Amino acid sequence: MKKNVLYLVLMVFGFIGCESSNKSAPAAPFPKPGTTMDSASEPVTEDALNKFMFTVKVIADSSVSKGVYDVDVDFGPNFAEGQFTLPKGGEHFKPAIRKASERYTYIIGFHIPGDTTFYDYFEVTSNRGQTKMQYIKAYTF
Repeated sequence: MKKNVLYLVLMVFGFIGCESSNKSAPAAPFPKPGTTMDSASEPVTEDALNKFMFTVKVIADSSVSKGVYDVDVDFGPNFAEGQFTLPKGGEHFKPAIRKASERYTYIIGFHIPGDTTFYDYFEVTSNRGQTKMQYIKAYTF
């Protein structure tokens, strides 16, 4: 009887002590809603009198865990806002902004962890009071 109890106790402690060694590393937390992820700006050269700026900001939305980000654009006194969603499977990627070759145009994209390539994804362009935002590429992960 004592042997059975001893085996039972050893089995219980054996099961309690076992942990799965296949645990994945904890996912990086998503940014808090309202956090500015990246921004870029340049002066509006056509209007030297007012010293206007063209500014693009990428801000974490309340649905950031689904890869949703807000885009705020200022072109002098004009303001526009939009939204984009990172590709499915890439919700954890951090958005970044780079200057495009055209005047008053920025590209929002992302880097894949472990890769230095900038993946173009969303374009923001302004021209004298008109701001345009559009997806320029699609990705599958």
